[in-house]
Amino acid sequence: MKFNLRNKLMLFTAVIAILPLVVAGQSIIRVARDELKSAANEQLVGTARQLTDEFNAFYEYSLLAPLDLIRNAIGGELLDSQGKITLLKQGIADLPDIVSLQVDVDGMPRPIIISQETYFKKLNDHVAEPLDILRVTQENGKPRGNSFKAVNGIDFIEETGDWLAVASLPIEGGIAGRRATLHARINLDRLKSFVSDHPFNRTGDIHILDTGRNIVFGTSDSIADHSNVIDAAMSMLKSGSATIAVEPFTLDDGAVTLAAIAVPRTFPWAILVEKSEADAYQPVTDMIRKLLQWVAIGLIVAMAGAFLFAMGISRPILKISSAALEIAKGNLNTRVSNVRSRDEIEELANRFNEMIVQLNERFELQKFVSRGTMKAILGNDEREVSLGGERRRVAIMFADIRGYTNFSESREPEEVVEVLNSYFQIISDIVTQHHGDIDKFVGDEIMAVFGEADMTKNAVECAMSIMNSMEKMTSDSGAELRIGIGINTGEVVVGAMGSSQRKDFTVLGDNVNLAARLCSHAGPDETWVSKDVMADLPGDIASLAREIEPVSVKGKANAIDVFVFDGPDY
Repeated sequence: MKFNLRNKLMLFTAVIAILPLVVAGQSIIRVARDELKSAANEQLVGTARQLTDEFNAFYEYSLLAPLDLIRNAIGGELLDSQGKITLLKQGIADLPDIVSLQVDVDGMPRPIIISQETYFKKLNDHVAEPLDILRVTQENGKPRGNSFKAVNGIDFIEETGDWLAVASLPIEGGIAGRRATLHARINLDRLKSFVSDHPFNRTGDIHILDTGRNIVFGTSDSIADHSNVIDAAMSMLKSGSATIAVEPFTLDDGAVTLAAIAVPRTFPWAILVEKSEADAYQPVTDMIRKLLQWVAIGLIVAMAGAFLFAMGISRPILKISSAALEIAKGNLNTRVSNVRSRDEIEELANRFNEMIVQLNERFELQKFVSRGTMKAILGNDEREVSLGGERRRVAIMFADIRGYTNFSESREPEEVVEVLNSYFQIISDIVTQHHGDIDKFVGDEIMAVFGEADMTKNAVECAMSIMNSMEKMTSDSGAELRIGIGINTGEVVVGAMGSSQRKDFTVLGDNVNLAARLCSHAGPDETWVSKDVMADLPGDIASLAREIEPVSVKGKANAIDVFVFDGPDY
């Protein structure tokens, strides 16, 4: 990137103004960032520990202790069957988190199930057989790790959106001398509410994951892009680690999150407590914003002074630069004005204006030669273009106005020139659009050369466009003029022809002559093309032409095959 004098002066001022603030600000921000990281980690650990303690306390103190009393009471022979059922019903009434109690006794065909009336009605509104959901099976009733101090299976009830856990306690002494087990279905809504209502949710996210990487409950429904965090949580859950791990994780979208992972001893879950690094460091962001505001104020004041100083030095140079940009855009009417510095810059401005005058003259001269001529001059390493040429394969198009003689005889010369120039302008634009080059104007005839890829196709499509434009040109000018076109493709000699005093860069050869002969034979609104042109055209374009009887032309001993495109609208 190039800097002008004014920008250099302003840049120097800016560096002097902001450098001390940046150095001091970086030190302050570094200290603040470390403090915030420590505070964020403490918050994450505290929240994870609080959730873990709540989950453990929910089961061990709110449920396990009273369930243990019920288990001991219904064991043995102290209570009869009716008394035991009454005790189970009373236990359901006193424990709102338990939605059903079930007693399995070896040898009995069916278990004894006592359900919470309110929850039973809720299930009955959604499913046909509520007991099928409340019933504890042998699979989910098996104690996890052979211990009744942790819940066993946890099921998601899709119809109600509830998570139900199973606690299984073997009844010591059995019932009636038979081995028995007390199962409790536990509604986890209280834990779900505790998670969703936790104050940490205002600044972060909490998710509870099961061993299948599913979200049991949390602040959002999906954390699919948190694969790194989930992998670490599953590893801790598999190992049964009771420690709380805190570290930054890079998410799938590139963002960084700070996460604490904990595993409660009473549930087969992993607790994820997360806060995005951007949110954790928000105070630093605010500090940086304030610092930038003060830097901006100081910078504005410093640069305002530098600007006024630089203006007096750089204004003349900027005027010259602006004039150079206008020249690059093709505006050769621009001039460097009002430079009165009485030094080298004023002299440079005067020399620049002289250069513009000379460029203008050169560009006007270029309009009198073809693009091929300009390429030959610009691409020549010598001081002048040598006479001679080289063989090339090109497509040549001649376009001749029909009825021009009668038209010119009945009009004033000025009007004839005006109409002719209008026609030439439109046709020249069409030739340029189709990658052709106007070689020369000969009276009312145009010679164009096409030498790039698809040159034959470009030449024929150019002829089509010219024919389709003739109706509008005739309507605008009021002159009933038509056009005939001839096109040939083949090898020609391309180069400088003439003498050392007057040269013309053009194309010569029998194939050029044939294109001219085809043009002279073409009638109004007709494009005559040679057999070589047809062989070089795509099928869809070639199919538009009609073949006529071979035609004898000047310079050819035998008649040649000719094809005609009728236009316009062919």
